[in-house]
Amino acid sequence: MSGTFTAEAIVLSTTDVGEEDRILNLLTKHRGLVRAGASGARNLKKGRSAPLDLFVRTELHLYASRKEGKLKRIRTAQVIEPFLAIRADYQKLCVASYMGQTLAHCVQEDDPSPGIYDLLLACFRRLEEGSELYRALLLFEVRLLAELGMMPELDSCLTCLEAIEKGALLDSRRGGMVHDHCCEIEAGPKLAAGDLATLRFLSTRDLKHTEKLAVRNEDAKRIFELIHRFAVHHLGYESRALKMLISE
Repeated sequence: MSGTFTAEAIVLSTTDVGEEDRILNLLTKHRGLVRAGASGARNLKKGRSAPLDLFVRTELHLYASRKEGKLKRIRTAQVIEPFLAIRADYQKLCVASYMGQTLAHCVQEDDPSPGIYDLLLACFRRLEEGSELYRALLLFEVRLLAELGMMPELDSCLTCLEAIEKGALLDSRRGGMVHDHCCEIEAGPKLAAGDLATLRFLSTRDLKHTEKLAVRNEDAKRIFELIHRFAVHHLGYESRALKMLISE
């Protein structure tokens, strides 16, 4: 369907074309991933941030052609939130790049993804406000898996079906937790009872209430690295930006 429409979006990635033009991957709340071109985008800077800069939250007016596969075109753009602190800090930039690259892989074009959009916005705001990096990463990873219907089963053992009250092994291949005594060979990394409680809290509570979880950054890093292995297995993708952060 051709015509114009307005969308709130977060810029996930940009590619410069020629001397003035730019192609953007955008995450929108009600249209999922949108790929769009902007003529003269590199000359749009006014003040401290341009509306089509990386990771900016922006309001767009776009045109969609009826020709299949043709890029949407950006007519006008206005900054809503610039997220300047993210782009000014290398580690925050790596974290935001990881989130953006992962969503560009997971979200489909023109597929409404309001929960995922709200998640990215919440994570960017926490990074902007100074939240510790791995707390933001852990929230992102857990809620993304939940939004995609890929969150591992945390409450009962996949083998004996009994409730998990203490720690258990995370079996990425089978998609959930397994008691130690139910494994003939080690299935995967072990999560302690406190780790499981953290994952249950982050995956089920209202997004705004997850700020109340008091988890140390070092614990968030450890849990994130465990659940990230699971995510890579099921998403079939691993962002290079995260490797850059870990190597620091």
